[in-house]
Amino acid sequence: MLSRRMAVSAVSKLQQFHADLKNFYESHNIDFLEDTGRRNILMSRPQEKFFAHELSTKYPGASADGRTGEPDIIIPTLDKELECKITSPHRSGAWSLQTDYNTLLQKSSLDYLYVLCDRDFENFAVFHFENLTSEDFKEPASGSRGKSPLIMRNAIRKCNILMGDIENRKAKFLSEIEEELKYADEATKKYTKLLKRQKYWLNNLESFSFKLENLKEALD
Repeated sequence: MLSRRMAVSAVSKLQQFHADLKNFYESHNIDFLEDTGRRNILMSRPQEKFFAHELSTKYPGASADGRTGEPDIIIPTLDKELECKITSPHRSGAWSLQTDYNTLLQKSSLDYLYVLCDRDFENFAVFHFENLTSEDFKEPASGSRGKSPLIMRNAIRKCNILMGDIENRKAKFLSEIEEELKYADEATKKYTKLLKRQKYWLNNLESFSFKLENLKEALD
């Protein structure tokens, strides 16, 4: 549905909008980057508009209505709705890809377009998840206002990576450990430590990290 070219084009427009908005805030002596959460709220509507425009070049009639209660993007020719989310890392470096749990329950399944960005709005990842259900999200925690975090190990099979990347940390570390074990002496402490690390990762669930891509390099 969405191509990498569409994603890069939409993100490029988002970055220009971000620069214009940042300059406007600074003209009033307001730091636009002081609170990335508030910044992302202001960027959510442009995300819908710019991606809807890109989709309309391939699927006539695709649009972003913007009214409360309406889907973020509608693609009539595919009978699809697309939920749009833009997010930045927490201070700890962790990412949170969320949805409104009640909306998802009502719809049964939804497509999601997550745009991940850094504080300076220079590096991005764009992930399109198809047909996510309530099983792909944790139930909302108390006090979360109905927001439910994505379970990546469930949803990864439904993900189209358009910019950036998703790294399976468990697979990565097990591969590195197996390579080190080939050359380690079994009589050494290093070998024992490697076996413990291997056991740790074998007994743990998959975990994932996100890699952002510099937009300027993507455009070159």
